[in-house]
Amino acid sequence: MSFPFLSSYAFFWWLLALGIPVLIHLLNRRRHRVVKWAAMDFLLKATRESRGKKKLKHIIILTCRALAIAALVMAVARPLATNGFLSWGESKLDTVILVLDRSASMEQSSLESATSKRESAIRLAQDSISELGDTKLVLIDSATGVPISIARPSTLNEISQTKATDTVANIPSLLDTAVQYILKNNTGRTEIWVASDMQHSDWQLKSGKWSSIRSGLNNLSSQASLRVLSLNSETNNNISIRLVGAQRIDEELLLELEITQSTEASEQEIPLTLSLNGAQSTENITISGDVMKFTKRLQLSGKSGYGYIQLAADTNSRDNTAYFSYGTELPVHTAIVAAKSESQYYLSLASAPPGYASQQAKTYLPHESIPWDTLSLVVWQAPLPKTDDQAPLLDFINKGGIIAFYPPTTTEDQSFLNTQWGLVNKSSSGKYFIVQDWDRSDGPLRNGEDGTPIPVSKLKAIKRREILTEGTSLARWSNDSPFLARELHGRGAAYFIATLPDYTWSNLGDADVILPLTQRLLLKGNQRFGSGHSATLGQLPAEIAIDSAKRKRLDKATPSNPLNAEYEAGVYTFGERTIAVNRPADEDLTTRLSKEELDQALSDVPYSLFEEDTDNPSAFAQQLWQVFLVAVLLFLIVEALLCLAHKRKKIESTR
Repeated sequence: MSFPFLSSYAFFWWLLALGIPVLIHLLNRRRHRVVKWAAMDFLLKATRESRGKKKLKHIIILTCRALAIAALVMAVARPLATNGFLSWGESKLDTVILVLDRSASMEQSSLESATSKRESAIRLAQDSISELGDTKLVLIDSATGVPISIARPSTLNEISQTKATDTVANIPSLLDTAVQYILKNNTGRTEIWVASDMQHSDWQLKSGKWSSIRSGLNNLSSQASLRVLSLNSETNNNISIRLVGAQRIDEELLLELEITQSTEASEQEIPLTLSLNGAQSTENITISGDVMKFTKRLQLSGKSGYGYIQLAADTNSRDNTAYFSYGTELPVHTAIVAAKSESQYYLSLASAPPGYASQQAKTYLPHESIPWDTLSLVVWQAPLPKTDDQAPLLDFINKGGIIAFYPPTTTEDQSFLNTQWGLVNKSSSGKYFIVQDWDRSDGPLRNGEDGTPIPVSKLKAIKRREILTEGTSLARWSNDSPFLARELHGRGAAYFIATLPDYTWSNLGDADVILPLTQRLLLKGNQRFGSGHSATLGQLPAEIAIDSAKRKRLDKATPSNPLNAEYEAGVYTFGERTIAVNRPADEDLTTRLSKEELDQALSDVPYSLFEEDTDNPSAFAQQLWQVFLVAVLLFLIVEALLCLAHKRKKIESTR
C-alpha cells in the first residue's frame, strides 16, 4: 500500500491504541465513582451515571469524526493492496519493467483451466498496471531480450512479443538488461516484475551475471526494487517427446527418441502420430516410468525428406512434437589406432562388418596423421596420448565425436579426461572374470528396441586392466571395478573398455558384445554429421541465422505465427537447405527453483516473492481508496445517528 508513514499493520494497531485506553479509563473511572458515592442518594447516583454515559457518547462521536478524517486521508493517498507482491509505505510508481518468461514450459496449463502460465502472467500484469494509473510499462521478453515501451497495457496480450514460443529463457541476462535500461533511462521510481515458472535451467544459477545483477540492484535500491511472480504450480498429466538423434543407414532412417512424463505413472498406452513427407500414420506405444528412450525405424523412398513425430494433446502443446529431416546417406568412417594384431583385426571387423557398404574402417599408427573431420568413431588401442598431443582428440570429442579406448599392452601412467589405465589383472587358473552388472537403459550396452538385452553375461576374460576414472561406470565386473566407463566432453564422449578382443585376454571377439557396442558408438558419433539437417532453436548455424529472411516452414504439425516464426520449432527451408529445428532439451526438465536457491541468487538484494495460482489469477496490485471512502461514510453515519438520538432526547425532556 502506498502511504508514507504507515506500515501494513500500523493502521490496525493505531485504532486499538486510540480506542482501548479510552474505554479502560472510562470503565475504571465509573467503578471508582460507584464505590465512593455508594451511600449517596439514589437520584444523585442516577444523575451522575447519566452524565457518565453522555461523556462516553461524546467520546465515541469524537472518535468517529477522527476515524472519518483518517479514512479520508487514506483515500486521498490512493493506497494499494498487493497480496504480498507489493508492499505498504512506497510512493507512486513511475515505471514497471515486466520481464516475461515465454519459454516453451510457460505454456503449461492445468486440467481445470486452459489458461497457460504465460497467459496468466500477462493477465496479472494487465490487471495490476491498470490499478496503478499512469505508470509506464516496459516489456522485456525472454525470446527477443529487447526492452520495448507498451503504450497501452490492454494490448499486452495482442503483440507478438508476448506470444508462445519454443525457446528457452535466460533470466540472468534479462535481469541484467532491465538494470542497464534503468541506468540508461530516467525511469524514476521503478519496479522490475519477473514473471517465470521458476524452471531451474532458466535461472542459470552458475551464470557469471548474478554478481553484477546484485551489485546493480543494490546501487539502485533507492530508485528500483525487484518483485518475482512465481507461476510454480504443479505440472500434471504432461508428456513430452524429444528427438535425441537421427541417422540414415541405407534406406532406413533411425530416430532416437525420448519420452518424459511430468509425474511417474503406471504403464499406459498412448497414441503416436508419424508424419513422413506429408503422409501420416498413427500407432500406439506403451510407456512407463518418468523417462523412456526408444528407437524408431522409418523406411525411406527418396534422397531427402522431412517429418515429425507427435503425441496427443495434453496440458502443454509446445512439447508434444519432435521434428526431423534427412538427406542422402553419407559414408561412415572409423579410424582404428592400433598396431597390427588380433585385437586390431576384430576392432576393424566390428567397425565395418561385411554387408555394411556405407561403413569403412582404416587403421592408423598413433604418430600418423588422422583425418578427424571425416570420422564418426575412433577406436584407440594404443598408449594414451601425451598431454601436448591431446588437443586433436579433445577437439574431436567436443564436436560430437566418439573415442573408444581399449587397454594398451604397455605400462604407462598417462591420463586422458581424468582417466588412466591401472594394473593388468590375471584370473586364477580355470577361472574367469565376469561382468556382473551393466546399465540396461543407457549407453552402448542398453537393451534393444524390443527389450532384448545384450548377452554381456557371455563375456569371459582371463586378463583385464583397471580403469582409474572419475567418470560414469556403465558396466562392472563381479568385484565392482569398471568394465565400461564413460567420460563426457562437449557434445561427444570417451569410452574406456577394460579388456581386449584377443583370446589371450577374453572372448570379446565373439561379436556378442563387441559388435553391438561398436555399432552403437558408431551411431552416436555419426550424429554429428546430422547437424546439416537438424538444429536447436536459438542455435541455428551462423550462415542461416544471418539469412533468416528466406525462412519458409514446411510442416503443418502445429499452428504457426508468421511474426513469431524465428522462435518456433518446425521444419524450415533456408534457400535450398532443409533443417528440422527443435526446442532446447532444457525445456523438458521439470526441476523448479527453490526459495532457498532464489535467496542465494539474490543474496543481499531485497525482493518480494508473489506465488500465484494460475487457475485463479487476480491482480497483485489493487487500489483500496474506494474501501476507505466507504469507511468515511460509515463513520459519519454512526456519528450522525448518535447526535440525532441526543437531540431527540433533549426535546422530549423540555415537554
